[in-house]
Amino acid sequence: MNTHKLVLIGVLSASAIVIAILESFIPSIGIPGIKLGLANIVILLTIYELGVMEAAFINILRVLIVAVVRGTLLSMGFFMSLTGAFLSFAIMVLFALTIKKFSVIGVSVIGAIFHVVGQIIVAMIYLDSAYILFYLPIIALSAIITGILVGIVTQAIIRTGVIKKQREKYNF
Repeated sequence: MNTHKLVLIGVLSASAIVIAILESFIPSIGIPGIKLGLANIVILLTIYELGVMEAAFINILRVLIVAVVRGTLLSMGFFMSLTGAFLSFAIMVLFALTIKKFSVIGVSVIGAIFHVVGQIIVAMIYLDSAYILFYLPIIALSAIITGILVGIVTQAIIRTGVIKKQREKYNF
């Protein structure tokens, strides 16, 4: 692997981790579980600009390191985060690379929705209750709003061509 690419992946990983940790300090707006999902900017950017394997690595590393730093490894919150990250990543890759009709914003929104679906599934299993499904419309609406925000920011970063210029300059 090209050294410059490795360094870029390291910088992107660190960015996703720091963003996720900082975001954890933002208080909920009165509805538990609603977060902005700003670390997904890095994941989406990596899917579009570097590749699926690189984005998968950053995504898994982010979830694990944030859980270790916050002391939530192997907790319900960790499994909710891991499942949400995995499900949203899989659907974002599917829509970004296979179904080309979706914009970056559309892919972000669909990823945000599937992230909360993954979280709801884990909560239903952990709490052994289907009543958690009643929470899905509320949290899905917030996911649409935050997905739009994350998509807009990601699209703006992609348009700058900052990663594309790095790829061209350092041949990766």
